[in-house]
Amino acid sequence: MGGIGDKRKLIVVWPYRFRDFDWQRFELEFLSEHLEVHVHELIDALTPEFSAAYANQSESQHVTRFSSLKQWRREFKKISRDAVVFSHLRPVNFQLFFACMQLRISRAKIVAFSTGGVSFSSARVNPDKWDLPESIKQILHFVRRNLLRVVMPDFVVVGGSEEVKRVRRDFPRSTKIVLANSSDFSTTIRLAKNVLDVSPSAIFLDTGFPGFPRDEIIEKTGEILKSEDWYPILSRFFDDVEKSLDLRVSISVHPKHIGRDHQPLFGQRETLGGQTAEVVSQSKLVIATNSTAISYAIAFAKPLVLITSDKIEKSHNQYKSSLIQNISRDTGATIFNIDRHYSAQDIKAALIIKYKKYESYKQKYLTSRTDGKLNYQVILDEIVNSQH
Repeated sequence: MGGIGDKRKLIVVWPYRFRDFDWQRFELEFLSEHLEVHVHELIDALTPEFSAAYANQSESQHVTRFSSLKQWRREFKKISRDAVVFSHLRPVNFQLFFACMQLRISRAKIVAFSTGGVSFSSARVNPDKWDLPESIKQILHFVRRNLLRVVMPDFVVVGGSEEVKRVRRDFPRSTKIVLANSSDFSTTIRLAKNVLDVSPSAIFLDTGFPGFPRDEIIEKTGEILKSEDWYPILSRFFDDVEKSLDLRVSISVHPKHIGRDHQPLFGQRETLGGQTAEVVSQSKLVIATNSTAISYAIAFAKPLVLITSDKIEKSHNQYKSSLIQNISRDTGATIFNIDRHYSAQDIKAALIIKYKKYESYKQKYLTSRTDGKLNYQVILDEIVNSQH
């Protein structure tokens, strides 16, 4: 292969804070062997207030940060000829519409992603916003995807049958669906080749709820409960799990919050950052609320339990509660209300895996493939080297 200047360019247009975690989950270390990778981070140009949700960022030489869209457009024009663009922009306002238009007129191959890997909720993120009847929503989806056809991507990478349905609802027929995996599931395919010892531990998939700033900053919604209403009873539940199962509970830190001090929230319990897939693969139990990382529990066939509380269940904002319920429905996982006490028998009974539900969840939310291909291989074969 020739030098870096001979490689085709891959431009990742990223509206959030770009982290080393993002480099890994989009498998850019593998794609960089074939493409010259440029990451264009636009959080400071689009939503600078959202920066408060992030405790870390990538310092890679591949990442360029832009404080204005004008500055970004100038740089993008210089390097976008015959490029492949991973676009994470959606035309939800005029500013983003014109940014998406800039991508389209470049004549690069524009690639979007729908690889979330978790059950959906029909509840509104902000319950104070007026909701429309489903029939009206369907009409608006039809109008939107056709009116916005001119700024829609050429391809959308999708993992899972439910994600495919969502993509068909949101994107026009001119956008080609590329069947792949959720980002987390693609990671598990790689890790499955390594034999890892199982340790006598449980892992809690922390989302930062409610102790740290999160996506609520963007949605402009408040937390549904305070830290003092959550962490003490959460710690008590962990104590019950440890006594009942004779194992220790560790905390898997959310990628946004690696670098923050978790000791005030979790006391002396072990906190682990940047290795969620590995620790889930080695654990005997996974505990979560509504983390997308529960896909690791499904992929590695680990017992999963979900937790809620009285305040979550009774909140005016039912979005989080409905997500927990939907994940339970789809996976068969038991929900524990941590305001209540449970016997060792209750906790042990929740370790039984409903394998048919796990397999169904995998097909609905995690993968659309049967050949075990990693996402970067699918992208190279069906997008980069395709004549489309």
